Amino acid sequence: MRFRDSKLNSFLKNSSKNGVFVIFMVIVVVLAILTEGKSIKPSNIVNIMMQTTTIGLLAIGMTMVIIDRGIDLSVGGVAALSSAIGAICMTRLGLPWFLCVLIMLVVGILVGLLNGFSISILKMPAFITTMATLKISQGLAHYLLGGTTIFGLPEVHAVFGQGDFLGIPVSVWILAFFTVLGFILLKYSRFGRELYAMGGNPKAAWIAGINVNKNRILIYVISGFMASVAALIITSRIMCAQVTIGDGSELDAIASAVIGGVSMAGGEGGVLGAVAGTFIIVMINNGLNLLAVSPYIQTAIKGTVIFVAIASDVLRRRKELRLKQ
Repeated sequence: MRFRDSKLNSFLKNSSKNGVFVIFMVIVVVLAILTEGKSIKPSNIVNIMMQTTTIGLLAIGMTMVIIDRGIDLSVGGVAALSSAIGAICMTRLGLPWFLCVLIMLVVGILVGLLNGFSISILKMPAFITTMATLKISQGLAHYLLGGTTIFGLPEVHAVFGQGDFLGIPVSVWILAFFTVLGFILLKYSRFGRELYAMGGNPKAAWIAGINVNKNRILIYVISGFMASVAALIITSRIMCAQVTIGDGSELDAIASAVIGGVSMAGGEGGVLGAVAGTFIIVMINNGLNLLAVSPYIQTAIKGTVIFVAIASDVLRRRKELRLKQ
């Protein structure tokens, strides 16, 4: 009986890890049939890959936050603020382009540092803290841009969002780089092992001597940095800065992570699954657009997918707990 239970428990764990990739393949096949092959045309695949990059970058940072049982709602505001400050530095202030890029990245790091310090040191709730920094970032972005769009970014800036290398968009290479880096960080580094321990049992991690505060601050710094990288790609793609950049992207990032197998209960998941979840979100949106489905129905379908993903995670965890008893 114990042998049978252990096999069932192992099956459940493997299913949770590989399920997102099975769902990914099923959606590819179904959309290819419904759109009569339009969804798998090379031009559309490139379009999907480019749309995936920004949300995928946010999902990588969000994955680490959720593994620690946290949440970061500020990433959309960070993207907006980074793009606004970067565009102003490039156009109105006339600073060197490379310095402007660094400033954009520093903005994300600083907001992430504020989030991490408030949550880990001041013990403020992550949900309320990051919601507050979301509003602060969005408000500052609107003030700096004055409700207008800033054009005239230097031509060299287009390299991130419009350039390509070996026939593949540069933005996809950037996503691939950070995906591999995130995978290595979580799977093979001490930080990764400590992060999973913190998410699995925070009290036990603290007793074991893990510097929880330092790691938690670093997690939110990474999330803020990834939001700035996403802003870099968005502004490069559209060659301007708008107040709407990043709107709602935090929800897409959370959805991507959850669909990709990152448990909201903490201590479980990875960046590969989160990026795969991003592809699923983008493919659904893309396929529904090709099928001319109402945007309101698209929103409802996306919400249903998120609901099912969270419900399945809760049910799976309950089943695992029963098997362990």
